Amino acid sequence: MKSTPRPRSRPWGRCNVRQKATGETIMRLLTFKAANLRQAMTLVRRELGDEATIVSTQTNPISGEARIVAARQQDASDPRLGHVAMAPEPRFDQVLETLLLHGVPMNLAERLAQAAADMEPRTPIAALTGTLALDFNFAPIDVTADSQRLILVGPPGAGKTLALVKLAARALMAKRSVQLLTTDLKRAGAVEQLTAFAKIMGQEVFITETADELAQFMARIPKRTVVLIDSPGVNHRSHTEMDELFDFVNAAPAEPVLVLNAGMDALEASDVAMAFGALGIKRMLITRTDAAGRMGAILAAMESAGLALAGTTGSADPIDGFFPTGAPDLADLLYGEVLSLNAALPMRDEGADDPDLEELIDDHERMINVALPAEG
Repeated sequence: MKSTPRPRSRPWGRCNVRQKATGETIMRLLTFKAANLRQAMTLVRRELGDEATIVSTQTNPISGEARIVAARQQDASDPRLGHVAMAPEPRFDQVLETLLLHGVPMNLAERLAQAAADMEPRTPIAALTGTLALDFNFAPIDVTADSQRLILVGPPGAGKTLALVKLAARALMAKRSVQLLTTDLKRAGAVEQLTAFAKIMGQEVFITETADELAQFMARIPKRTVVLIDSPGVNHRSHTEMDELFDFVNAAPAEPVLVLNAGMDALEASDVAMAFGALGIKRMLITRTDAAGRMGAILAAMESAGLALAGTTGSADPIDGFFPTGAPDLADLLYGEVLSLNAALPMRDEGADDPDLEELIDDHERMINVALPAEG
């Protein structure tokens, strides 16, 4: 898994340091990332030698990039490690508070907060960034490359059409040949909306009514053309609608990408992601981050279905507002929205206490109880 590229002085990232039960040595964990597993193993041997212990390996199914977590023992008396033995509890509380404010499910929020508390970076946002990079996949969409073929799928109202227009505009600005298609004949005005946007960009939209028609048209498109396919909003609880979508996805030699609204309920996002994940979807695109104050849906969907985050959109402007998103970007988004939420809270009486973490947890549990059906 890989976040958006950024300059680094070394090809690995130190993730956390844990003390073994003997108290005499500590196990230093380091993460190595490379273009493939073989290159990552080369980095491990170069840095840690043949005595390294491989803790875990992971390969991004989209890009092929590999991540290896490896360990080596180190004397606990080493003065270079003194600063990492500090109690992580304040950082745990800060990260947990941030995640709960976003409505992240409690079990996931606690796990991520604990992982962040164990991180070496000293600031909460840096620790959360490291945790997101380790726990989740990031595989940004790049429509500036030749031969990209994507079909956007998702529930009604997710923002698939506008997201598709943004991707098309990005590809056209990179001087790529683009073909737009739609299978959305259900929603009133769907074809007209996409056609209007396409006309502004000097493009045409091909309408396909059946899976066979889609397959036949796709076979005639030049291989280097970027192909972007819109699809109707699908109720993930309807077997009929999901079966129809499955036929189109199977017919099109294109990667299905799930599109979700950033502001949807986190538990619902988790259910939707799992349902669409059964179609073989590996990546998702999040829309309307500019209009969402609480974005726990992003983490909930990534966690439940193991989806890689492919990007976010945050503007109603059809030409702008698509952002390839990595772990640092997502951490910034979450912390930025927490600041916005705090600024928007009603002013309290002077001298009143701020809500503590226990109050946030109680509020979170009440929200979950309201969302769950009564027993019996």
